[in-house]
Amino acid sequence: MKKKHILTSIALTLLLSFMLLSCNADATAGLFRQISEAKAPVGIEYKQIVGIDSSSSPKVLYFLTDEGLYKKDGTGSSRLVANTEENIIATAHLDGSTSIAYQVNTNANDGYKVIKTTDVTGVAGPSYDFTAFDSVKLLPNGLVLTEDADTFALYDYTDENTVVTTIGNQVGYDINSVVQVTGKEHVDPTTSIPMLVSLVNSSGDYKHFYIDGTGAATPLDSSTTDSLEFIALAVDGTNIYAIAIDSDENIALYKATSSTASFTNIYDTSETFSMHAFMYAKTVGTDLKLITKPSGINDALYVLSISSTGTVVSASDKTDGYGEYLDAVEIVDSYEMINGTLLVATLENGMYSIDVLGDDSSDSEEYTL
Repeated sequence: MKKKHILTSIALTLLLSFMLLSCNADATAGLFRQISEAKAPVGIEYKQIVGIDSSSSPKVLYFLTDEGLYKKDGTGSSRLVANTEENIIATAHLDGSTSIAYQVNTNANDGYKVIKTTDVTGVAGPSYDFTAFDSVKLLPNGLVLTEDADTFALYDYTDENTVVTTIGNQVGYDINSVVQVTGKEHVDPTTSIPMLVSLVNSSGDYKHFYIDGTGAATPLDSSTTDSLEFIALAVDGTNIYAIAIDSDENIALYKATSSTASFTNIYDTSETFSMHAFMYAKTVGTDLKLITKPSGINDALYVLSISSTGTVVSASDKTDGYGEYLDAVEIVDSYEMINGTLLVATLENGMYSIDVLGDDSSDSEEYTL
């Protein structure tokens, strides 16, 4: 009787094992695919592409890693400012070809409210004191977003006394995010490339302000945006495209024909995106391509093709050409070097140059400036 019981137990165990193997066949295949496609870490943890000095020969690249602020020229890489405990550089801005401004994350003595600078050889320069404000955030384009008693404004990092752009008094609201156009140079939006400042209150209602070449902060249409959290932004002519999450946690692509027009949902997506997701707009052939990177580490680039009539005609993964090496990485920053050619920094898998128009990509750390 005992022997029969043992044989029955073995049979049931084998049956259960076969069932589990059958159920997990697809998942296992997916796991092996992910492992085979994974890019080996390169030993550099990128945080930001600060900028490129194109006036130098050869060109000079400035970037942030988890170890500090670096530059790379024709002779190799060198560290300009090292990260230290409680003084980790959070954001930096290349000002022309001679100076770099940066903000550290320390709260000791309001240290993060002092914008520091260094020259391009690593010699410390002047600092700029913003400690009079309640909240201070240096942006990659060189502007400083401040909050003081419910009043929000933008300043040039070199002048804490002169307002560049007024967002105004917004009682009960706090800073939620600053969304900049990805895949572009980090330049002042009051002169060219736009950005979006989003505020939120305790009820989850949003106020969004679009800042472009006019120097003004234009409130977006509240009737179509006050329940939306914008996480990625792209601009094509006067058209504004944004990925946003609504109050029901649905993610979609929205479009407005200008900063004062209403935003319309033009495409619902099942993909997930994190804040400051990569999204680059480029016309290829007759369609506008919105090239995005979903939040999954093993997600490929996801391309939305928009026709001249403004409708999404296709949505598909991009795993070859310019997307060949970006299907198992986390993109942290991107920078347009020339029309359609981007430098793309990843968290752990190196930096790449991709050519959207030529449909090509460098391998990790084999980019050219």
